[in-house]
Formats: sequence, C-alpha cells, structure tokens
Amino acid sequence: MLSALPVKLEFVLGELTLSLAALNAFIEGQVLPLEPTAASNVEVRVAGKCIAVGELVQLGDRLGVELREVGRGMGNE
Repeated sequence: MLSALPVKLEFVLGELTLSLAALNAFIEGQVLPLEPTAASNVEVRVAGKCIAVGELVQLGDRLGVELREVGRGMGNE
C-alpha cells in the first residue's frame, strides 16, 4: 500500500547566497545571517517540492513547525 511508505520531510528556514571564497572561509562558531522572517516562513519540502509553509514553535524542549498553508507542490510544479 503506497500510503504506508515513509516520506522524508525537509524543513527549510531560508537561503543565503555567498561567494565561493566566503564559503571556503567558513569556521566553526561562525554565525550566518537569515532573514528576520525565517522562523515564521519555514518551508516543508518533500523531494525538493514545497508542500506546506509554517512557523517554528517551541514544544517543551523541542522545536516544531506549526503549519499555516498546506498544498501539494505549492508553486513548484
């Protein structure tokens, strides 16, 4: 039954464009900037396609994503 197959979800906070030189200069402890809205616009992806958008929330000692918009493919067809 296909509906029982496991599906890997990816949670994407944002993107950052850097030069190759900047990428090669990465060091441990370095902080990379994200857009101020990154925590409220988390893309949920399956196989690289956005299927939902949500917001990071605290679940006790864990993080979660509260879904705000759900739709297969959401503009990535």
